[in-house]
Amino acid sequence: MRSERGFSLVELMVAMTVTLIVSGAIYGLLTSGSNAFRREPEVADRQQNIRVAMDLISRDVFNAGAAMPTYSQVFTLADPAGACAGGLDGCGIPGALGLGNTDTIEMVSADERCATLTVCSTLPLAGSAGLFVTREPLPGCLALPRFVLLVDGGAQFSVQPAAVPTGGGACPSGGNAAVNGSLQLSAPVQPSWAPAVAFASGFVYSAQVVRYAIAASGDDQDPSPALWRSQSGRYTSAGVLPVPEGPPGGPWELVARGIEDLQFEYLYGSPTAAWNNRPPLSAANWGTLVREVRITLSARVTAANLQGQTQAAGGGAPDALRGQLSTTVAPRAAFNELQMEGQIQ
Repeated sequence: MRSERGFSLVELMVAMTVTLIVSGAIYGLLTSGSNAFRREPEVADRQQNIRVAMDLISRDVFNAGAAMPTYSQVFTLADPAGACAGGLDGCGIPGALGLGNTDTIEMVSADERCATLTVCSTLPLAGSAGLFVTREPLPGCLALPRFVLLVDGGAQFSVQPAAVPTGGGACPSGGNAAVNGSLQLSAPVQPSWAPAVAFASGFVYSAQVVRYAIAASGDDQDPSPALWRSQSGRYTSAGVLPVPEGPPGGPWELVARGIEDLQFEYLYGSPTAAWNNRPPLSAANWGTLVREVRITLSARVTAANLQGQTQAAGGGAPDALRGQLSTTVAPRAAFNELQMEGQIQ
């Protein structure tokens, strides 16, 4: 009879150990691949949101002060009183959505895609309400009601709501009512950039009072915060403060979901000046001209069980996969004015 021999107990234990090690390694690879498969699309979506938001904010900051006089109060300084002065001075909205203090920014500029109009009426004065007549017909891009920017060619400007007038008018000398444009203007809206003195004539631009703020997304299925934008500041196009103020009510449009923090810093003053959390109060000197604005955006993805999730600074917000993007923008008006100063010197 032929004898048969199997594996010894030691050989069996060695084989099982090797099998377990190899199986564990394979499982780890599969788990890592599965996590990456779930994580990377979420990261890509987060990065796309933050890039879209940064691109839009950067363009608005770059255009801030366009067609406005030198030393204008381009960045709004005053908001309704409250903790942190309404959120425009760097300390943000306390505890908003459990996020800590997020900033808000508001800036004024002309929409240069729309033609410039020349005011030919002498009364009423710009800076007050009434019928204004322009030498040129109103272009199609100046759809009423909306804000307009009045500039006297010197140091004065005002931002006023414009509506369709009940009647037309003509320029006092050589005017033609069939050609002239008519605007019914209300009193200037009043953050800190309203004019101190009214002026008698000037130019009319389509105005943008762009404001950014963080607020709830307004979607029951997506509780994460979002970045909102208004092209008429805290006001409606008729110059009325919406109630309640801020998104999702009022004149707001959604920019990007998942943006949980918004921070702004301003560079002005001496060449060696430090960054400041608050925009300056404009005065007739170069020291109050904002040369650069630093923008920092933070975004999050809150899908469950994603590798690399962290807790927000200050707590309150859920664990999430977070990312940050920062850039520095020179407002075009400041760049042009500083360049002109160099040429004059």
